[in-house]
Amino acid sequence: MFKRILVPTDFSAASNSVFPCATTITQAFGGKLYLLHVMPPSSVKEPERLGDFPPLDSFAHANLDTEFNPPLQPEMPSTKLYLYDTSTPRMIVDVAQERQMDLICMAATSQRSDLTWWSAGKTVERVIERAPCSVLCLRGQPIKEKEWKRPSFHHVALLTELGGQQEALLQRVIPWVKRFNSVLHIFPLQSGRRTESGQQTALRELCQLQEVNANVLLFSDPKHRMQNLMNFLNDTPIGLIVMTPRTRARFSNRLVSDILVRLLRIAKCPVLLLR
Repeated sequence: MFKRILVPTDFSAASNSVFPCATTITQAFGGKLYLLHVMPPSSVKEPERLGDFPPLDSFAHANLDTEFNPPLQPEMPSTKLYLYDTSTPRMIVDVAQERQMDLICMAATSQRSDLTWWSAGKTVERVIERAPCSVLCLRGQPIKEKEWKRPSFHHVALLTELGGQQEALLQRVIPWVKRFNSVLHIFPLQSGRRTESGQQTALRELCQLQEVNANVLLFSDPKHRMQNLMNFLNDTPIGLIVMTPRTRARFSNRLVSDILVRLLRIAKCPVLLLR
């Protein structure tokens, strides 16, 4: 799980701000990091800027034993890829397919002061739509490398529909939760005022069988699910939000707002779109 991790970057500080997450995940799962920079064909005659990827060794060796749980692997193999293409999203997806990536980590960056209400950005949206694997996305911030901090995944929020697919999704999240010794907060999608108590009980029982510290959330008025979610995120130090592309579609109303974009704006943590 998450052994081969692809990190595209345009070398900007905002784009590079995804590296603390990608590095920590790679070390925690004993994986390999693939760093990708896509250049326009017009630059083929220019010197390749081989030193432009940020040096990750010093960050990778920080907090290996005492300050981070779980203890991280001191070694982190990586490969640098400099490729030419007219379409950055297409090249990202092609590399993910050819190299059989398990995860793509990207920062949503924008020249605007804020993301648009309906899109996380052209490149990110096209990669999410076509990627053969899971995509982790966070809001890119122009953070200097010396100010990088390791992410905390000790509280994970899973947005899920109640139904036949919930058990399979939960089984894919559980290894992550166990690896990072996390508390799993399950936010079930509900329609109307029905509580779906039987399915929520089944979720709790499954978490108990897997020996996972889990919390299935209940709300007095499930019809206001978006406001319930925002209130929960304001009150809880969530380090990672997990959902599927299907869940994203169910949570979103493109005429009003998109849940991924809203989370990237408000939540101070990455969002994992799990496939």
